[in-house]
Amino acid sequence: MTTYRLLLAVFVLISFFNSALAADNDSEASITLSPQFCITSAEEQSCDLTVVLNWEIDTPTTVCIMSDHESLTKWCADSPTTHSLSLAMLTDKDVQFVMVDKETHQTLAGVKLKVTPTAEPQVRRRYRNPWSLF
Repeated sequence: MTTYRLLLAVFVLISFFNSALAADNDSEASITLSPQFCITSAEEQSCDLTVVLNWEIDTPTTVCIMSDHESLTKWCADSPTTHSLSLAMLTDKDVQFVMVDKETHQTLAGVKLKVTPTAEPQVRRRYRNPWSLF
């Protein structure tokens, strides 16, 4: 009976420490983008804008911001207290931003800038022929 209790106690301790370690590794991170959309005009098919990225992380972590835009290089914060980045960019396609941990290179969060062209006005077709008598 004492062996059973000892094994049960060891199992409970192992479970407790594993859940504590999992809680440490599952820190929440979020990133926001302003503006989230860019609507292009019929003449200009690209967006020339300044985007601002803001992020929140539960644990103090130094982060890097990466993007799939060809002119934006990888940017890394100097300290864990940095929580925003402003970027001037010119694009005609959607741009994905990813926040990663500087030390572990683990992906923490991501956000996308959506580029949308303006729709051409719909021309309504006349259903009645001009030569109709009625």
